[in-house]
Amino acid sequence: MEWYTQKEAAEILGVSKTTIYHYSKQGKIKKIPDPHRLHKEARYYKEEIDQMAAVLAEQPTGYKPSEVAKYLGLSVQSVLKYIQNGEIRAEEVPFGDERISYIITEPAFQEAKEIFGPQPYERIRKGEYYNSNHGIALYQHFQSPLIQTARVTLDNEMNWGFTLPQSQKWITIEEGLNQYKLQPTYDIHQQPFPNKGHATFQIPYKTDILYPFIDYLYPIWGIENVGIRDLKDSILIMVRAGEKPFSNVPFSLEDIKPFLFDGIIDLAEDVFVVRSAYKKTNIDLPISMITKIKELANEEDPSLTMSQWIEKELNKVITKRES
Repeated sequence: MEWYTQKEAAEILGVSKTTIYHYSKQGKIKKIPDPHRLHKEARYYKEEIDQMAAVLAEQPTGYKPSEVAKYLGLSVQSVLKYIQNGEIRAEEVPFGDERISYIITEPAFQEAKEIFGPQPYERIRKGEYYNSNHGIALYQHFQSPLIQTARVTLDNEMNWGFTLPQSQKWITIEEGLNQYKLQPTYDIHQQPFPNKGHATFQIPYKTDILYPFIDYLYPIWGIENVGIRDLKDSILIMVRAGEKPFSNVPFSLEDIKPFLFDGIIDLAEDVFVVRSAYKKTNIDLPISMITKIKELANEEDPSLTMSQWIEKELNKVITKRES
């Protein structure tokens, strides 16, 4: 037999079927044409799969910088900078003609996760919940004549796709849009509010209110005013301080109050009011110190503001004092 099925190729290379699909898209392996769709599963040339398996067997196993960047919510450039600075341990591996890439082993990845991974209540990065290439948001609701309900999700390798709740099947974005003809049930963009803080909710996965709350926030508040982080057993939702309509909504304010972690929420004549738990304060600091704080914040994450960096460092001091 001169070919492997997608499932067989995935097992041989030790990756998921989705990764095999992406390898094919990237031109690393070739899919055998099947214009008449005689075969139920995609097939790939045996020689190419065997060659790739031999190459992979000689290399350290672990994560690519791009995969680490996805998991940690960082840019690839930041991950490469941390590798070059020695802050993330990585193994050099050959990549193409006279080029070098990196592999981060599992122990090194766990170390990096502890240092650079987003903490539960740190600022949520937009890339965690919004895919700008496809214009879709995490847990956004889709449907089609073929599928009554689908939710945008990430698989274990942080690839974007859809979960079909009735069958618990996960499909790629391409399958969802092209094969199942999935379409969003609402728009997810609104004008951003001025940044006056936010309220934070933490909702367990299996709570009935989770998806109705998300399906209210995305179309009414928009991804510009909402942030979502996928935790191990719950969802963290940050909502910018502001006011939006709250009518014909399939839940009440009392339904979501138990999940409010910080901030203030209220209802005034069918208007949902969100207020921050933060209070602005003035601190006089030497100019040289302010300059240094800006540099440190930028080194850690270019999108991190000076206030966010100070809050994070003060939290470390307070936690250490209390422990």
